[in-house]
Amino acid sequence: MASLKKQAISSVKWTTLHTTVAGITGPLLLIVKARFLSPEEFGYIALILIVIGLFHLLESFGISQAVIQKDEINIQESSTLFYFNILLCGFLAALLFFLSPFIASFFSLPDLKEHLPVVCILVLITGPSLLFRAFLEKRMYFKHLSLVAIARNILILFGTTAFLAVGKGVPGVIHGQILGALFTTISIVILTIWLKTTSVSFYFNPVRLLPFLRFGIFVSAKQLMTFAAHRLDEVVIGYFLTPEILGIYHFGKNLLERVRSLMTMSFGKVIFPVFSKLKHQPQKLAMAYQRISRYIAFAAFPFFSGVAITAHLFVPLIFGEQWVDSVIVFQVFSVAVILMALTANVSSSLLYSVNKPDMVFWIDVATNTAYFITLYLFASHGMIAVLIAYSFYVVYKTLILQWYANRQFTDSFFAYFRELAMPAVSALVMVGGVLLFQFSGSLFMSDFIQLAGSVVTGIVVYGLMVWFFARDTLLQIRSAAIKGDIVVS
Repeated sequence: MASLKKQAISSVKWTTLHTTVAGITGPLLLIVKARFLSPEEFGYIALILIVIGLFHLLESFGISQAVIQKDEINIQESSTLFYFNILLCGFLAALLFFLSPFIASFFSLPDLKEHLPVVCILVLITGPSLLFRAFLEKRMYFKHLSLVAIARNILILFGTTAFLAVGKGVPGVIHGQILGALFTTISIVILTIWLKTTSVSFYFNPVRLLPFLRFGIFVSAKQLMTFAAHRLDEVVIGYFLTPEILGIYHFGKNLLERVRSLMTMSFGKVIFPVFSKLKHQPQKLAMAYQRISRYIAFAAFPFFSGVAITAHLFVPLIFGEQWVDSVIVFQVFSVAVILMALTANVSSSLLYSVNKPDMVFWIDVATNTAYFITLYLFASHGMIAVLIAYSFYVVYKTLILQWYANRQFTDSFFAYFRELAMPAVSALVMVGGVLLFQFSGSLFMSDFIQLAGSVVTGIVVYGLMVWFFARDTLLQIRSAAIKGDIVVS
């Protein structure tokens, strides 16, 4: 256990460093794209990212999670998995190439026919690294993976900026992603050879795949359904409405999801291997789960509440007046993203670690079916209706996932929500203080002064609430950042 704790501490610190760098490069890249691209071009990027995300899910097929969950893997199994990933990626790249004209025709966007074949290169590049990345995560080499990811983020930022600066437009964004993917794959292959995390021989036996596929098929199906649920709204808007509206919608939604991902990234990759190692110790597993959820809540509630009440100020100031229509997207999604931050990766990783991928899958089937029906019935009413439908979907899916995740422990379902009461109340008080400041200064303050004052007011009010009413948790978070107790006690 001491060794696991030491590994977890190191892993969280390195992934936190990666999160910090990504938290800088991500918004910078988004600002660059917002300045060089129009809302219509963002609509194209939204659909291209949907295709990229879908094929990345298919090429993994849940095998990475199966590798991490399995205690021991021999060379015959690793070799079979390696060649299976390469063959699968080759098949998917060919499939995307031939489907490109049909996808472009479906959305009535002829330029997609030229962009999507280039995306095939991304699918091919990532194939050889999938298994190696899984073994690096299994052995908890997150320092090395974080350094690769940091270099990749910087490379994509400068590469994409250079492509956009010379007028490449949408293809420039794709080329930047290809550059980053190529660097990542080469780096992971080199790391695998150097660290000797696994070996591969000239061996392939389909029978060896079966245990991994039995686990991976539920994980993959769950991921596909989650991906569909999170992207179907954009597909519907892209089909029924204009590329400009899709670009505005995608811009606001994508930025918030990026921030949410960054918020959980520092331990998002670490928690599944750690949960898997703690699966036979229910008390320690429960403690790790509750601590992580509590710490996320203390960051998510104030941040996304703050985004909702300042979006009308920072969107035109930072991104330009052409993105003002996306303010409503920021405001509505901010509430939903709080719940996503608390649930995404954490509850599903817990259920995977106790070997219940089928439970996660069937929860997705039930919740996503309800969402698809709702979206079908109300999508014709416009972007606001889609926003509301998506937000309700996040709410009821969160409740169901947390219910089943907490059933793995002796604590009650309501005990989990009591853990979140303090950050929720503190955030509400903060919102009241910021709105009062904005109301009192709206007549004589510029938008920039209002934004700066709102941020300062929010930080001071929330900080005081936490200091006076949840100081013990604040000290625990400080200890977690220094000692790593956030994961393993």
